[in-house]
Amino acid sequence: MKKFFTLIAVALVAFSASAEDEVLVDFIGGFANDKMFNKSSNDDADLMSHFKSTEWIDGAQVAVAQSRVVKDPNDEGMSDRLANWCIQVSSRTAPVNEETGEVESTNPWESQFFITLPGTELEANKKYVFTMRIKADKPAKGSTQTHTTPGSYKQCPSLISYTPEGESSATSDLNFTTEWQTIKVEATVASNQAGASTIAINLAESKEANNYYFDDIQWSIPVPKVYEWVNIYENDGTDLSTVSVKYFRNYTDEAKSVDGAIVVTSLDPEKDYTGTYYYSDDADTEEQPAVLGRDWDTQFLISLPMPLEAGQKFKFSMKYWADKNANTNTQAHSAAPAPGFIEGANHSGAGTYLWYSLAGDVAFTTEPQTKEWTVTVPDNAAGMQAICFNLDVLREVNNYYFDDIVVYVDQDNVPTAINSFKAEKAAKTIYNVAGQQIKSLQKGLNIVNGEKVYVK
Repeated sequence: MKKFFTLIAVALVAFSASAEDEVLVDFIGGFANDKMFNKSSNDDADLMSHFKSTEWIDGAQVAVAQSRVVKDPNDEGMSDRLANWCIQVSSRTAPVNEETGEVESTNPWESQFFITLPGTELEANKKYVFTMRIKADKPAKGSTQTHTTPGSYKQCPSLISYTPEGESSATSDLNFTTEWQTIKVEATVASNQAGASTIAINLAESKEANNYYFDDIQWSIPVPKVYEWVNIYENDGTDLSTVSVKYFRNYTDEAKSVDGAIVVTSLDPEKDYTGTYYYSDDADTEEQPAVLGRDWDTQFLISLPMPLEAGQKFKFSMKYWADKNANTNTQAHSAAPAPGFIEGANHSGAGTYLWYSLAGDVAFTTEPQTKEWTVTVPDNAAGMQAICFNLDVLREVNNYYFDDIVVYVDQDNVPTAINSFKAEKAAKTIYNVAGQQIKSLQKGLNIVNGEKVYVK
Protein backbone atom coordinates (compact mmCIF):
# COMPACT_ATOMS: atom_id res chain seq x y z
CA MET A 1 0.00 0.00 0.00
CA LYS A 2 1.28 3.46 -0.82
CA LYS A 3 2.46 5.72 1.93
CA PHE A 4 -0.07 8.47 2.57
CA PHE A 5 1.26 11.97 2.09
CA THR A 6 -0.23 14.96 3.87
CA LEU A 7 -0.75 18.36 2.29
CA ILE A 8 2.77 19.58 2.82
CA ALA A 9 6.03 17.67 2.87
CA VAL A 10 9.45 19.24 2.60
CA ALA A 11 12.52 18.10 0.72
CA LEU A 12 15.45 20.13 -0.61
CA VAL A 13 17.04 19.30 -3.95
CA ALA A 14 19.45 21.50 -5.92
CA PHE A 15 18.90 21.86 -9.66
CA SER A 16 20.68 24.05 -12.17
CA ALA A 17 18.37 26.59 -13.75
CA SER A 18 17.83 26.98 -17.46
CA ALA A 19 19.98 29.45 -19.34
CA GLU A 20 17.43 32.26 -19.18
CA ASP A 21 17.24 32.08 -15.37
CA GLU A 22 20.17 34.26 -14.44
CA VAL A 23 21.00 36.42 -11.46
CA LEU A 24 23.66 39.08 -11.07
CA VAL A 25 26.42 37.83 -8.79
CA ASP A 26 29.17 39.96 -7.29
CA PHE A 27 32.44 38.40 -8.40
CA ILE A 28 34.22 41.42 -6.99
CA GLY A 29 32.18 43.32 -4.48
CA GLY A 30 32.02 45.26 -1.29
CA PHE A 31 30.88 48.59 0.04
CA ALA A 32 32.41 50.88 2.63
CA ASN A 33 30.12 49.64 5.37
CA ASP A 34 31.28 46.10 4.67
CA LYS A 35 34.91 47.17 5.19
CA MET A 36 35.97 45.36 2.03
CA PHE A 37 39.44 46.90 2.36
CA ASN A 38 41.15 47.17 5.72
CA LYS A 39 44.66 47.31 7.06
CA SER A 40 45.09 43.55 6.69
CA SER A 41 43.99 43.44 3.05
CA ASN A 42 47.55 43.80 1.81
CA ASP A 43 48.12 40.31 3.16
CA ASP A 44 44.82 38.95 1.83
CA ALA A 45 46.03 37.11 -1.26
CA ASP A 46 42.54 36.03 -2.37
CA LEU A 47 41.14 39.54 -2.25
CA MET A 48 44.16 41.38 -3.60
CA SER A 49 44.72 38.96 -6.47
CA HIS A 50 41.99 40.88 -8.34
CA PHE A 51 43.95 44.15 -8.21
CA LYS A 52 47.36 44.80 -9.72
CA SER A 53 49.32 47.84 -10.86
CA THR A 54 52.27 48.17 -13.24
CA GLU A 55 54.66 50.82 -14.51
CA TRP A 56 56.97 50.99 -17.52
CA ILE A 57 60.47 51.89 -16.38
CA ASP A 58 63.28 52.14 -18.91
CA GLY A 59 61.17 50.25 -21.43
CA ALA A 60 60.37 47.34 -19.12
CA GLN A 61 57.02 46.66 -17.50
CA VAL A 62 57.44 46.35 -13.76
CA ALA A 63 54.77 45.00 -11.41
CA VAL A 64 54.30 47.19 -8.36
CA ALA A 65 53.21 44.67 -5.72
CA GLN A 66 49.46 44.00 -5.96
CA SER A 67 48.45 47.56 -5.32
CA ARG A 68 48.46 48.91 -1.80
CA VAL A 69 45.69 49.17 0.72
CA VAL A 70 45.87 52.38 2.76
CA LYS A 71 43.77 54.37 5.13
CA ASP A 72 41.67 57.00 3.37
CA PRO A 73 43.74 60.22 3.57
CA ASN A 74 40.62 62.00 4.85
CA ASP A 75 40.55 59.58 7.80
CA GLU A 76 44.20 59.79 8.86
CA GLY A 77 43.24 61.03 12.31
CA MET A 78 40.74 58.21 12.89
CA SER A 79 41.38 54.85 14.49
CA ASP A 80 42.12 51.90 12.23
CA ARG A 81 38.80 50.34 13.16
CA LEU A 82 36.69 53.36 12.24
CA ALA A 83 38.62 54.66 9.26
CA ASN A 84 37.76 53.88 5.68
CA TRP A 85 40.39 51.86 3.81
CA CYS A 86 40.93 51.94 0.06
CA ILE A 87 43.39 50.93 -2.67
CA GLN A 88 46.16 53.37 -3.51
CA VAL A 89 48.08 53.34 -6.80
CA SER A 90 50.97 55.78 -7.22
CA SER A 91 52.30 57.09 -10.50
CA ARG A 92 55.72 58.72 -10.94
CA THR A 93 56.75 61.95 -12.57
CA ALA A 94 57.67 61.50 -16.20
CA PRO A 95 61.46 61.26 -16.62
CA VAL A 96 63.46 64.29 -17.76
CA ASN A 97 65.80 64.11 -20.75
CA GLU A 98 69.29 64.65 -19.34
CA GLU A 99 70.51 66.40 -22.47
CA THR A 100 67.61 68.75 -23.16
CA GLY A 101 66.22 69.04 -19.63
CA GLU A 102 62.73 68.56 -21.04
CA VAL A 103 60.12 66.15 -19.74
CA GLU A 104 60.08 63.10 -21.94
CA SER A 105 56.94 62.06 -23.78
CA THR A 106 55.08 59.26 -22.01
CA ASN A 107 52.18 57.02 -22.98
CA PRO A 108 48.98 57.00 -20.87
CA TRP A 109 49.41 53.28 -20.21
CA GLU A 110 52.89 53.54 -18.73
CA SER A 111 51.21 53.38 -15.34
CA GLN A 112 48.18 51.11 -15.10
CA PHE A 113 45.77 49.72 -12.51
CA PHE A 114 44.02 46.43 -13.35
CA ILE A 115 40.74 45.06 -11.98
CA THR A 116 40.26 41.41 -12.94
CA LEU A 117 37.35 38.99 -12.66
CA PRO A 118 38.48 35.87 -10.78
CA GLY A 119 38.70 32.92 -13.17
CA THR A 120 35.87 34.28 -15.32
CA GLU A 121 35.64 35.56 -18.87
CA LEU A 122 32.88 37.81 -20.13
CA GLU A 123 30.38 36.39 -22.61
CA ALA A 124 28.97 38.34 -25.53
CA ASN A 125 25.51 39.87 -25.04
CA LYS A 126 25.60 39.36 -21.28
CA LYS A 127 24.74 42.28 -19.02
CA TYR A 128 27.12 43.46 -16.35
CA VAL A 129 27.20 46.15 -13.67
CA PHE A 130 30.41 47.82 -12.55
CA THR A 131 30.73 50.48 -9.85
CA MET A 132 33.58 52.07 -7.94
CA ARG A 133 34.54 55.25 -6.14
CA ILE A 134 37.63 57.18 -7.23
CA LYS A 135 39.67 60.20 -6.21
CA ALA A 136 43.30 61.41 -6.31
CA ASP A 137 45.65 63.70 -4.42
CA LYS A 138 45.65 66.06 -7.41
CA PRO A 139 43.02 66.42 -10.15
CA ALA A 140 43.95 64.26 -13.12
CA LYS A 141 42.56 62.46 -16.12
CA GLY A 142 42.59 58.69 -16.53
CA SER A 143 41.67 56.61 -19.56
CA THR A 144 40.42 53.02 -19.64
CA GLN A 145 40.96 49.91 -21.74
CA THR A 146 39.72 46.34 -21.99
CA HIS A 147 42.24 43.52 -21.47
CA THR A 148 41.90 39.77 -21.62
CA THR A 149 44.30 39.46 -18.67
CA PRO A 150 46.34 42.25 -17.05
CA GLY A 151 48.70 43.63 -19.67
CA SER A 152 47.06 41.80 -22.61
CA TYR A 153 45.32 44.61 -24.46
CA LYS A 154 42.18 43.65 -26.38
CA GLN A 155 41.23 45.59 -29.49
CA CYS A 156 37.75 46.65 -28.45
CA PRO A 157 35.90 49.44 -26.65
CA SER A 158 36.48 50.00 -22.98
CA LEU A 159 34.29 48.11 -20.52
CA ILE A 160 33.83 51.41 -18.73
CA SER A 161 31.37 53.60 -20.57
CA TYR A 162 29.25 55.85 -18.38
CA THR A 163 27.60 59.24 -18.35
CA PRO A 164 29.11 61.53 -15.66
CA GLU A 165 26.67 63.37 -13.42
CA GLY A 166 25.49 66.54 -15.10
CA GLU A 167 26.70 65.42 -18.54
CA SER A 168 24.60 64.27 -21.50
CA SER A 169 27.06 62.01 -23.32
CA ALA A 170 28.91 58.88 -22.30
CA THR A 171 32.66 58.61 -21.87
CA SER A 172 35.21 55.96 -20.95
CA ASP A 173 37.62 58.48 -19.41
CA LEU A 174 37.91 59.04 -15.69
CA ASN A 175 38.28 62.55 -14.33
CA PHE A 176 39.84 62.23 -10.90
CA THR A 177 39.20 64.98 -8.36
CA THR A 178 40.28 65.34 -4.75
CA GLU A 179 36.81 64.30 -3.57
CA TRP A 180 35.28 60.83 -3.83
CA GLN A 181 32.99 60.33 -6.80
CA THR A 182 31.10 57.24 -7.90
CA ILE A 183 31.41 55.66 -11.34
CA LYS A 184 28.60 53.29 -12.32
CA VAL A 185 28.39 51.29 -15.54
CA GLU A 186 25.42 49.16 -16.60
CA ALA A 187 26.12 47.68 -20.00
CA THR A 188 26.03 44.64 -22.26
CA VAL A 189 29.19 42.84 -23.38
CA ALA A 190 29.87 43.56 -27.06
CA SER A 191 30.87 40.68 -29.32
CA ASN A 192 34.43 42.01 -29.60
CA GLN A 193 34.69 42.19 -25.80
CA ALA A 194 33.93 38.48 -25.34
CA GLY A 195 36.73 36.65 -23.54
CA ALA A 196 37.87 39.73 -21.65
CA SER A 197 38.26 39.62 -17.89
CA THR A 198 40.15 42.79 -17.00
CA ILE A 199 39.53 46.53 -16.84
CA ALA A 200 42.73 48.52 -17.27
CA ILE A 201 42.91 52.11 -16.00
CA ASN A 202 45.69 54.26 -17.51
CA LEU A 203 47.17 56.61 -14.90
CA ALA A 204 49.99 58.25 -16.87
CA GLU A 205 47.85 60.76 -18.75
CA SER A 206 49.36 63.36 -16.43
CA LYS A 207 53.15 63.68 -16.36
CA GLU A 208 53.15 64.47 -12.63
CA ALA A 209 53.48 62.06 -9.76
CA ASN A 210 50.12 61.42 -8.16
CA ASN A 211 48.32 59.07 -5.79
CA TYR A 212 45.08 57.56 -7.06
CA TYR A 213 42.52 55.95 -4.76
CA PHE A 214 39.86 53.30 -5.51
CA ASP A 215 37.14 52.01 -3.23
CA ASP A 216 33.79 50.19 -3.24
CA ILE A 217 34.79 48.26 -6.35
CA GLN A 218 31.92 46.03 -7.37
CA TRP A 219 31.72 44.00 -10.57
CA SER A 220 28.61 41.90 -11.06
CA ILE A 221 27.89 39.55 -13.95
CA PRO A 222 24.94 37.21 -14.64
CA VAL A 223 25.28 33.54 -13.79
CA PRO A 224 22.68 30.77 -13.97
CA LYS A 225 20.55 30.68 -10.86
CA VAL A 226 20.76 27.44 -8.92
CA TYR A 227 17.41 26.54 -7.43
CA GLU A 228 17.00 24.73 -4.15
CA TRP A 229 13.55 23.30 -4.63
CA VAL A 230 11.28 22.92 -1.62
CA ASN A 231 8.48 20.40 -1.88
CA ILE A 232 5.34 22.25 -0.69
CA TYR A 233 2.67 19.82 -1.87
CA GLU A 234 2.53 16.06 -2.33
CA ASN A 235 -0.51 13.90 -3.04
CA ASP A 236 -0.27 10.18 -3.76
CA GLY A 237 -3.77 10.06 -5.20
CA THR A 238 -5.60 9.43 -1.91
CA ASP A 239 -5.97 12.93 -0.43
CA LEU A 240 -9.19 14.57 -1.63
CA SER A 241 -9.02 17.43 0.87
CA THR A 242 -6.69 19.47 -1.33
CA VAL A 243 -8.42 19.05 -4.71
CA SER A 244 -11.64 20.32 -6.21
CA VAL A 245 -13.74 19.68 -9.31
CA LYS A 246 -15.67 22.51 -10.89
CA TYR A 247 -18.64 21.72 -13.13
CA PHE A 248 -19.71 24.96 -14.76
CA ARG A 249 -19.41 27.47 -11.90
CA ASN A 250 -20.28 25.04 -9.07
CA TYR A 251 -17.59 23.32 -7.04
CA THR A 252 -18.58 19.80 -6.00
CA ASP A 253 -16.93 16.86 -4.30
CA GLU A 254 -17.08 14.74 -7.44
CA ALA A 255 -13.36 13.90 -7.34
CA LYS A 256 -12.90 10.34 -6.18
CA SER A 257 -9.93 8.24 -5.18
CA VAL A 258 -9.98 4.85 -6.90
CA ASP A 259 -7.17 2.32 -6.55
CA GLY A 260 -4.77 5.00 -5.36
CA ALA A 261 -5.48 7.61 -8.03
CA ILE A 262 -7.74 10.67 -8.17
CA VAL A 263 -10.43 10.21 -10.82
CA VAL A 264 -12.39 13.05 -12.43
CA THR A 265 -15.19 12.31 -14.91
CA SER A 266 -15.93 14.95 -17.52
CA LEU A 267 -19.54 15.94 -18.25
CA ASP A 268 -21.75 14.32 -20.84
CA PRO A 269 -22.57 16.78 -23.65
CA GLU A 270 -25.78 14.83 -24.39
CA LYS A 271 -27.13 15.31 -20.88
CA ASP A 272 -29.11 18.30 -19.54
CA TYR A 273 -27.62 19.39 -16.20
CA THR A 274 -30.18 22.15 -15.55
CA GLY A 275 -30.96 22.22 -11.85
CA THR A 276 -27.79 20.33 -11.04
CA TYR A 277 -25.04 22.77 -11.90
CA TYR A 278 -25.58 26.51 -12.00
CA TYR A 279 -24.40 28.26 -15.16
CA SER A 280 -24.80 31.88 -16.22
CA ASP A 281 -22.52 34.66 -17.39
CA ASP A 282 -24.95 37.16 -15.89
CA ALA A 283 -24.97 37.15 -12.09
CA ASP A 284 -28.55 38.46 -11.97
CA THR A 285 -30.06 35.99 -14.42
CA GLU A 286 -32.05 33.00 -13.23
CA GLU A 287 -30.62 29.58 -13.83
CA GLN A 288 -30.27 28.85 -17.53
CA PRO A 289 -30.46 25.53 -19.36
CA ALA A 290 -27.01 23.98 -19.22
CA VAL A 291 -25.34 23.88 -22.62
CA LEU A 292 -21.87 22.35 -22.88
CA GLY A 293 -19.26 23.40 -25.36
CA ARG A 294 -16.33 24.95 -23.51
CA ASP A 295 -12.99 23.44 -22.60
CA TRP A 296 -13.48 24.57 -19.02
CA ASP A 297 -16.96 23.15 -18.42
CA THR A 298 -15.21 20.50 -16.31
CA GLN A 299 -12.17 21.56 -14.33
CA PHE A 300 -9.84 19.82 -11.89
CA LEU A 301 -8.02 22.09 -9.42
CA ILE A 302 -5.07 21.39 -7.14
CA SER A 303 -4.95 23.81 -4.20
CA LEU A 304 -1.49 24.84 -3.02
CA PRO A 305 -0.71 25.79 0.59
CA MET A 306 0.57 29.24 -0.41
CA PRO A 307 -0.05 31.84 -3.12
CA LEU A 308 2.57 32.28 -5.84
CA GLU A 309 3.70 35.69 -7.00
CA ALA A 310 4.28 37.03 -10.50
CA GLY A 311 7.69 36.04 -11.81
CA GLN A 312 8.05 33.28 -9.24
CA LYS A 313 9.18 29.95 -10.64
CA PHE A 314 7.68 26.66 -9.51
CA LYS A 315 7.60 23.15 -10.86
CA PHE A 316 5.20 20.27 -10.54
CA SER A 317 5.13 16.67 -11.64
CA MET A 318 2.44 13.99 -11.77
CA LYS A 319 1.48 10.63 -13.16
CA TYR A 320 -1.61 10.83 -15.39
CA TRP A 321 -3.73 8.89 -17.90
CA ALA A 322 -7.34 8.62 -19.12
CA ASP A 323 -9.84 6.05 -20.40
CA LYS A 324 -9.68 7.73 -23.83
CA ASN A 325 -6.87 9.70 -25.43
CA ALA A 326 -7.66 13.36 -24.87
CA ASN A 327 -6.01 16.74 -24.86
CA THR A 328 -6.47 19.11 -21.92
CA ASN A 329 -5.19 22.60 -21.15
CA THR A 330 -4.13 24.38 -18.00
CA GLN A 331 -4.96 27.63 -16.25
CA ALA A 332 -3.97 29.59 -13.15
CA HIS A 333 -6.67 30.17 -10.52
CA SER A 334 -6.80 31.69 -7.09
CA ALA A 335 -7.16 29.23 -4.21
CA ALA A 336 -9.89 26.67 -4.83
CA PRO A 337 -12.42 26.17 -2.01
CA ALA A 338 -12.98 22.97 -0.10
CA PRO A 339 -14.81 20.15 -1.87
CA GLY A 340 -18.58 20.63 -1.83
CA PHE A 341 -18.43 24.43 -1.87
CA ILE A 342 -21.07 25.97 -4.19
CA GLU A 343 -19.87 29.17 -5.79
CA GLY A 344 -22.36 32.03 -5.51
CA ALA A 345 -24.21 33.49 -8.46
CA ASN A 346 -22.39 36.79 -7.96
CA HIS A 347 -19.03 35.15 -8.63
CA SER A 348 -18.15 35.20 -4.95
CA GLY A 349 -15.91 32.55 -3.50
CA ALA A 350 -12.35 31.50 -4.20
CA GLY A 351 -11.07 29.65 -7.21
CA THR A 352 -11.39 32.60 -9.56
CA TYR A 353 -9.83 32.24 -13.01
CA LEU A 354 -6.67 34.33 -13.38
CA TRP A 355 -4.76 33.31 -16.52
CA TYR A 356 -4.80 30.79 -19.33
CA SER A 357 -2.05 28.48 -20.57
CA LEU A 358 -0.29 28.12 -17.24
CA ALA A 359 1.65 25.01 -18.33
CA GLY A 360 0.32 24.68 -21.87
CA ASP A 361 -1.61 21.66 -23.15
CA VAL A 362 -1.40 18.30 -21.40
CA ALA A 363 -2.17 15.27 -23.58
CA PHE A 364 -3.64 12.30 -21.71
CA THR A 365 -3.21 8.80 -23.14
CA THR A 366 -4.57 5.47 -22.03
CA GLU A 367 -1.09 4.50 -20.87
CA PRO A 368 0.15 6.11 -17.63
CA GLN A 369 2.91 8.65 -18.12
CA THR A 370 4.86 10.86 -15.73
CA LYS A 371 6.00 14.36 -16.60
CA GLU A 372 7.46 17.42 -14.90
CA TRP A 373 6.67 21.05 -15.78
CA THR A 374 8.66 24.14 -14.80
CA VAL A 375 6.53 27.27 -14.82
CA THR A 376 7.13 30.98 -14.26
CA VAL A 377 4.02 32.66 -12.87
CA PRO A 378 2.79 35.24 -15.44
CA ASP A 379 2.12 38.82 -14.30
CA ASN A 380 -1.62 38.26 -14.80
CA ALA A 381 -1.54 35.23 -12.49
CA ALA A 382 -0.06 36.99 -9.46
CA GLY A 383 -1.46 35.44 -6.28
CA MET A 384 -2.42 32.16 -7.97
CA GLN A 385 -2.93 29.27 -5.56
CA ALA A 386 -4.47 26.57 -7.73
CA ILE A 387 -3.30 24.64 -10.78
CA CYS A 388 -6.34 24.08 -13.00
CA PHE A 389 -6.88 21.46 -15.72
CA ASN A 390 -9.65 21.99 -18.30
CA LEU A 391 -11.08 18.55 -19.02
CA ASP A 392 -13.77 19.17 -21.65
CA VAL A 393 -11.57 19.70 -24.70
CA LEU A 394 -12.60 16.25 -26.01
CA ARG A 395 -16.34 17.03 -25.63
CA GLU A 396 -16.98 13.45 -24.50
CA VAL A 397 -17.48 11.69 -21.20
CA ASN A 398 -14.06 10.55 -20.07
CA ASN A 399 -12.31 9.48 -16.88
CA TYR A 400 -9.08 11.36 -16.10
CA TYR A 401 -6.63 9.96 -13.55
CA PHE A 402 -4.12 11.93 -11.45
CA ASP A 403 -1.49 10.37 -9.22
CA ASP A 404 1.80 11.20 -7.45
CA ILE A 405 1.30 14.96 -7.68
CA VAL A 406 4.26 16.95 -6.37
CA VAL A 407 4.74 20.74 -6.39
CA TYR A 408 8.00 22.57 -5.63
CA VAL A 409 8.96 26.22 -5.16
CA ASP A 410 12.39 27.76 -4.79
CA GLN A 411 13.63 27.86 -1.21
CA ASP A 412 13.81 31.67 -1.44
CA ASN A 413 10.03 31.75 -1.86
CA VAL A 414 9.07 29.68 1.20
CA PRO A 415 6.66 31.88 3.20
CA THR A 416 8.60 32.20 6.45
CA ALA A 417 12.22 31.48 7.24
CA ILE A 418 13.26 32.56 10.74
CA ASN A 419 15.90 31.87 13.32
CA SER A 420 15.09 28.51 14.90
CA PHE A 421 16.17 29.68 18.37
CA LYS A 422 13.76 32.63 18.29
CA ALA A 423 11.00 30.43 16.91
CA GLU A 424 11.36 27.83 19.64
CA LYS A 425 11.50 30.49 22.32
CA ALA A 426 8.24 32.03 21.11
CA ALA A 427 6.50 28.74 20.28
CA LYS A 428 3.61 27.39 22.32
CA THR A 429 2.85 24.49 20.00
CA ILE A 430 4.98 23.03 17.20
CA TYR A 431 3.79 20.43 14.70
CA ASN A 432 5.60 18.70 11.88
CA VAL A 433 4.16 18.38 8.39
CA ALA A 434 2.46 15.12 9.34
CA GLY A 435 0.41 16.94 11.98
CA GLN A 436 2.31 15.42 14.91
CA GLN A 437 3.20 17.67 17.82
CA ILE A 438 6.95 17.90 18.37
CA LYS A 439 9.07 19.40 21.14
CA SER A 440 11.48 21.37 18.98
CA LEU A 441 11.76 22.69 15.45
CA GLN A 442 12.96 20.41 12.71
CA LYS A 443 14.79 21.34 9.53
CA GLY A 444 12.25 22.17 6.86
CA LEU A 445 8.64 23.23 7.31
CA ASN A 446 7.07 23.41 10.79
CA ILE A 447 3.70 24.67 12.03
CA VAL A 448 4.41 27.05 14.93
CA ASN A 449 1.41 28.50 16.74
CA GLY A 450 -0.62 27.85 13.62
CA GLU A 451 1.85 29.59 11.28
CA LYS A 452 4.13 27.96 8.69
CA VAL A 453 7.77 28.38 9.68
CA TYR A 454 10.62 27.20 7.49
CA VAL A 455 13.92 26.41 9.21
CA LYS A 456 17.07 26.21 7.10
